[in-house]
Amino acid sequence: MEIKVSLSGDKAIAQALGDPALVAGPLKTLLASGAAIVQRKAMEVVPIDTGYLSRRITQELVPLRARVYTNVFYAPFVEYGTRPHFPPPGALATWGRKHGGIPAFALARAIAKRGTKAHPYMRPGAAELERRLPELLANLARDIEETWRRKHGG
Repeated sequence: MEIKVSLSGDKAIAQALGDPALVAGPLKTLLASGAAIVQRKAMEVVPIDTGYLSRRITQELVPLRARVYTNVFYAPFVEYGTRPHFPPPGALATWGRKHGGIPAFALARAIAKRGTKAHPYMRPGAAELERRLPELLANLARDIEETWRRKHGG
């Protein structure tokens, strides 16, 4: 699962300032800060049973892009829930034993009737980033200005 947030116009900003290097460092800081906000919030609100999913919410910074993601195969089912379906009871046996000895077939039958409830964790992370974006953009502008002043002695 991956949620993307894009910032465009960085080339125009660098061109207007006459130096692309002025934007590179502050933009990297913005991307790293944004990714950290999403990751922290996602890890804070993800439902915890074994902790496997929480431990695998990660971030990656590449030139002019940041990703917060998990490669856990069941992550989308946690985030969005599922429609009613009949899962294989064997896949539920361990969970049923761990949670009070609920028979796997009873769990499978309940999922077949109701599906599973959504427990969003990445979307709240993205919402937290959206809420904090004005602050991050103000920091970006300040950082670019400070970099420009250091370079030009102003």
